Amino acid sequence: MKKFICNSLLLLLMLGSFTACKKEVRPSVKTSTPKSTIDGTWNLVRIHGGIMGANETHASGEIEWTFDTQNATVTVTNTVGNSTYYYLPSGTYPFQQISGSTENYLVIDANELGKMTFSGNQLLIDENKKSTGEGACGFYFTLQR
Repeated sequence: MKKFICNSLLLLLMLGSFTACKKEVRPSVKTSTPKSTIDGTWNLVRIHGGIMGANETHASGEIEWTFDTQNATVTVTNTVGNSTYYYLPSGTYPFQQISGSTENYLVIDANELGKMTFSGNQLLIDENKKSTGEGACGFYFTLQR
């Protein structure tokens, strides 16, 4: 009988300790992380690379690309006009983002520009890296918020 009472008490203590456990709930803290979305206005500030070794810089506001993911459009405002190196004239174009296994690629007006990388307030586009493989002699674009 004594053994039965001890075992019963031990069982009650074990059950009580399991039901008394309480999951700790921590308040959620929002941290400010850099925006890694393409939405919004970006200023094309640098084009470099290519077979001739281009290095062209632009002041903020000279060439703006405004992305709208809801409508899948990019509106380009180009106050510079024509240049030796490629970029879009003023207008609104359809765009899409191609998601690879680890990379994302930008397509504007059915032309794939290349791999996109977000770095702080910059969007870097590498024409040498496409969703279909590596290329050569492409340009590197640096856009800034």
